[in-house]
Amino acid sequence: MRGRGGLVLLLLGACEVHPYCLDCIDSTPDSGGAEGAPDGGIAVATDGCIAAGAEQCNGIDDDCNGRIDDGAISGVGVACGTDTGPCVAGVTECVGGLVVCTGNTGAARPEECNNVDDDCNGVVDNGNPGGGASCGSDVGSCAKGMEVCDNGAVACVGSVGPAVESCNAQDDDCDGLIDEGNPEGGAACLPPGTCVAGTLACQGGALACVGATGPSPESCDGVDNDCDGATDEDYDLLADPMHCGNCGTRCSAANGQAACVGGSCAVAFCLADWWDLNGDPVDGCEYGCQFRGSEICNDLDDDCDGSTNEDLVAPPLCSQVGECAGTTATCGATGWTCAYPGTVQTDGGGGIVPESACDGLDEDCDGVTDDPFPTLGQSCTRGLGACATSGAMACTAAMDGVECSAPDPQPGQPETCNGQDDDCDAQTDEDAADEWVAISGGFGARWIYKYEASHPDASASVAGVMTHRSCSVVGRLPWTNVTYPQAQAACSAIGARLCTEAEWQRACETGAPTPCPWSYAAACDTFSAATCNGNDYDFDTGTAGDQDGMLAAGALPACYADWGTAADRVFDLSGNAKEWTEARSPGVNPLRGGSYNNTAQGISCAFDFAVGDDAFLFENVGFRCCRDTAP
Repeated sequence: MRGRGGLVLLLLGACEVHPYCLDCIDSTPDSGGAEGAPDGGIAVATDGCIAAGAEQCNGIDDDCNGRIDDGAISGVGVACGTDTGPCVAGVTECVGGLVVCTGNTGAARPEECNNVDDDCNGVVDNGNPGGGASCGSDVGSCAKGMEVCDNGAVACVGSVGPAVESCNAQDDDCDGLIDEGNPEGGAACLPPGTCVAGTLACQGGALACVGATGPSPESCDGVDNDCDGATDEDYDLLADPMHCGNCGTRCSAANGQAACVGGSCAVAFCLADWWDLNGDPVDGCEYGCQFRGSEICNDLDDDCDGSTNEDLVAPPLCSQVGECAGTTATCGATGWTCAYPGTVQTDGGGGIVPESACDGLDEDCDGVTDDPFPTLGQSCTRGLGACATSGAMACTAAMDGVECSAPDPQPGQPETCNGQDDDCDAQTDEDAADEWVAISGGFGARWIYKYEASHPDASASVAGVMTHRSCSVVGRLPWTNVTYPQAQAACSAIGARLCTEAEWQRACETGAPTPCPWSYAAACDTFSAATCNGNDYDFDTGTAGDQDGMLAAGALPACYADWGTAADRVFDLSGNAKEWTEARSPGVNPLRGGSYNNTAQGISCAFDFAVGDDAFLFENVGFRCCRDTAP
C-alpha cells in the first residue's frame, strides 16, 4: 500500500481502506503499541486516512473528514472572468477536482461597428470596424471619401456629393452631362430697345436672352407686334369674318353670305331658292327650294320649311260605316284620298266594291255584315237521333261560304228503351232490349216482364209521357193512369201482349211445389209488411204516420218471385201498382197484384176480385207484358 511519503508498506494482516483515503494501515493490534498504530509509533487516523493538511480542489479528502473537496478551498469562491463591455464576471467553483469559472457570460468576439465593446477590452468600436473602404463618386464635381465607423454606424467621410445643376459649364449633379435642361433659364427677358420679350437660355455656361424682337406692323397673332402696349388692337374678333372669335378663324357659308356675330360664325343671308333650315353655319344654306306660298295638298314643300303637306285640314271625303269607320282623308301626290284599311274591298281606283268574303266584317261599308250569306248564324244540326250535334251556320275556313259549326256526329250506341234514337237511325226504341223472365206451367213456356211496365222516358222520379211502347227497366216509376186498351197497345208495339190471369198468377206464386201466397224472395207463406209496397209499408219514414206512394220498379230488393238465378226474378208482383191482365170478356178486364194502398189480402198472388172496364184508369193502375216466344 502506497502512503503519502511514497513508502510502500507490505502488511501480512488485513488492510482496511477508508472510502475517501488511498492510505491503508494495519488495523491488527500488536504488543508494541496501541490498536491501530503502526509499528514505529506514528499516530494515524483510526479509519486508515492520513491527514495531509488543508483541503485542496483535487478530488481527495485532504483533511480526512470523510468529505472530498469540501469547506474553504484556496482559489474557490473568488471572482473570475471580466465584466467589461457585454461580458459579465463569474465565481470560481471546484468541479470534479478542478477549479473552474462559472456564471460568467459574453465571451469576447471580434469588434463590430455597433457602439458596443464586442471584444471586452474596455474600448468601444476600436480599430474602425467595418470602415476603411472608399465611398461616393468622383464623376463631375463629385469626390470620393472613406467609410469610417462613427458612433456605432459606418459613414462615408470626406466625399463631395451632387448639387443642383447651374449654368456654369460644369457637371454639378454628377450625371456626366454639363448644363443639361437649360439650368436657370426659361424666364422671359426684355432687353432694352425690344418690345417682344425673349427667353433666358443657358449657352456656353452663361445665360443669354433669346428671341426678343423690336417693333413691326401689328398682326393678328396674339403678340404686341408694334410695341404700343396693345395686342391685336387692329382686329375686331367679335365681328371680323376673317378673324371671328380667334385670329385666323375665317367664316364661310355655302349658297349664301357668312358673317361674324359676337365672335361666332353665322349665315348673313342665302342666295335665291336656298334656305338655312338647321341654323348651322358649317353647312351654310343647305336646303334648296322654290317658294310657292302657303302649303297646299300637292306633295310639295310650297312654303320651303322642310316639310310637305303639313298643317292641312282633311276634308270629310271618306265613309265612316263598317270597316271604313275612323278613316280620314290623307294628302298625297295626287291630292286627297281615302286610305281605307285592308279589310275594305276596293277596286284599282280605290272605290269600294261589294263584299264577297264571309268573315264577320262589313267590308263594303254598307252597314250590313257578310251580305252574300243570309243563312249565316242560323241554327243547324248534324247527324240523327242521339248522335245529332247542334251548332250554327258559320263562315268556312276559306271565308268563301258558310257551313254548319256543329261537331261531328257521335257514333251510334245500341238501342235502349229510353225514348231516344240511340243508334242514330232516325227510329226510337225500335230494337230496345227489355228484361224478361222465363216461366213455365200447364200452358208451356212463357216470358213475362221482369219489372212493371214504364214509359220509355221515365226515371226514378218522373213517370214520363211517351206512349209509343212500354219498357221493362229497373229503377223507373211504373206507367200508371193507363186504360186497358192503352196497355194492350203498348205491349203490342213490342210484339207482346198483356199477360193472362193464369200466366200472371203462375209467375207470382213461382214454380215451387207449394204456391207462394205473396211474391217474396223467401218465407213467401208469411205476410211481411216491409217486403213489398202495400198499405202496411211506410213509404216515407221521415214523416210521422204511415205514408203510401208509388216506388220505382225493383226498389224493394226482396219483393220478387224467384224463378232461379238472379236474372230470373220477377219484381213487384205484390203491391206497388195494380196490373192489367187479359180480359175475361169484353169490357171485363181483371186487375191483379194489388197496389201501394191495398192490404195484405189485396196484394196476394191469388186475389182476383178487382176488374175494370175499358175506360177505367187510376194513378195506382199499371201493367206488364207477356209473350209466347223468347225475346
